[in-house]
Amino acid sequence: MNKKEFIQNYREYSHRVMTTKVVMALASSADHIIAATFISSAVLAALTLINPMVFFIFAFAFMFASGLGSYIGLLIGKKEIDKANKTASFILLIFTAIAAVLAVFTSVNASKVASLLGASGDYHRIATMYLKYLSIAFFPQMISVVLDGLIMNDGSPKYNFRVNITTLVMNVVLNMLFIIVFKQGVKGLAVATLISHSYHLIADIYYLAYKSKTIKIRIPKKNYKALKRVLYNGSSDFLGVFIEAIMVYVVNLSILKFLPNEYLEAYAASAIFTLFITKIYLGSQYGLQPISSKLMGQEKYDELRQLFAFSVKRSALYAIGFYVALIPVAWFGLPYFLDNPEIVKIAFILYLGVGFAILLSNIGIQSSIFFTSINRPIESLAIAVIRTLILIPIFSYTMIWMFKFTGITLGFLIPEILLSIGFMYYFKRLDLSRLKV
Repeated sequence: MNKKEFIQNYREYSHRVMTTKVVMALASSADHIIAATFISSAVLAALTLINPMVFFIFAFAFMFASGLGSYIGLLIGKKEIDKANKTASFILLIFTAIAAVLAVFTSVNASKVASLLGASGDYHRIATMYLKYLSIAFFPQMISVVLDGLIMNDGSPKYNFRVNITTLVMNVVLNMLFIIVFKQGVKGLAVATLISHSYHLIADIYYLAYKSKTIKIRIPKKNYKALKRVLYNGSSDFLGVFIEAIMVYVVNLSILKFLPNEYLEAYAASAIFTLFITKIYLGSQYGLQPISSKLMGQEKYDELRQLFAFSVKRSALYAIGFYVALIPVAWFGLPYFLDNPEIVKIAFILYLGVGFAILLSNIGIQSSIFFTSINRPIESLAIAVIRTLILIPIFSYTMIWMFKFTGITLGFLIPEILLSIGFMYYFKRLDLSRLKV
């Protein structure tokens, strides 16, 4: 595979997935943006406090999506199409039951969950109301994540892109309608999410039923060996997202413990913009998952290594451009998200500092996804644990404790530098041909 082929594959897969990730980040941020603009910054902070629970729920979706997608891609690379279809059908049945249980459990226990996440007073009231209704939307959201992965492996990133764009537009329009016209508050935000992602699920089901070229959903047949393999493949992504939930939880509580509550609102407002940088790195490597899995199955190790390096370099250019372009947007946009004008400057400085730290998260994010795509969850999990469970929580807590406001940026910056240096040393000496999958 020459450089021209790298660029062609990157445009076909990663460009669309990056755009989709950014678009979906905008969709997921729509609740936060509209809440801060048309309700209050206290609502924005309350929604930020429940993010760890949202991450926890989607950890299950990413586990099945990445595990199944990587395994299906490997089977397709080996030309075992019938086995791929049977595996996909059985795993989808299992996951649908899990998604239903998680959605109902979270909705019923919304108040307890909000308290566990550190919400109190007005934050608790707002978070409970939002989570109670948002939890119902978890069901179509989770299943759509898994089905999107199958559609990618079927070779239709364009379809995924169109559906995700439509879902975004629908979500934003419904959010505005429920908040501005019908005055439904945080309940309206959750209902808009439910409706838009229900459409997403229906569109994905339609594709697999009538338009799929390779992957066909059939009557499920028990295959616990395949289930174990998928869970093994996806375990690193599950723990990676779950660990990230813990990271967000620790950062939120550290800010509440060592700084005034208004600083949580400032951090939540700045995070609306820094989120997009992360999505570029995620989309870059997730988009290449079908190709990486097939290259591993075909034992094309040199091309696999070159493809990863290409993704890291190209996505870094995009992320830097995005970061710079968002500086004036953040400067003019933050005053609309915060009730206290004195906090606006703090939020802008947080965007500059934390955003720069996130620019350096390229290797930390993409390396974990890369190892999952080649069916090596052990390395993926190790990277996720070191970065998100150990380095960032420890440095965030200690830096905020020692340096207060400045410590928020340092808590993200130092871990990314340490991890990037360590991984480059490891990857340079790694022989992919000796890995067992």
